[in-house]
Amino acid sequence: MLPTGAKMMTLECGLRFLADHLAGDVYFHVSRKGQNLDRARTQFRLVAEMEKNWGKMHKTVEETH
Repeated sequence: MLPTGAKMMTLECGLRFLADHLAGDVYFHVSRKGQNLDRARTQFRLVAEMEKNWGKMHKTVEETH
């Protein structure tokens, strides 16, 4: 479940950044306009990379078990 947990936490963080951006940046501190949107996009790209490497992630966990 380690790969799944990593993916879900990354997705959740991206959703929180996006929600904060849409709400006017009231929760996460920003130093420039659009920063939370950029943060969200970065998290979503990381999720996409995890999906591309899903098999490798599971194999790595299995090899260390």
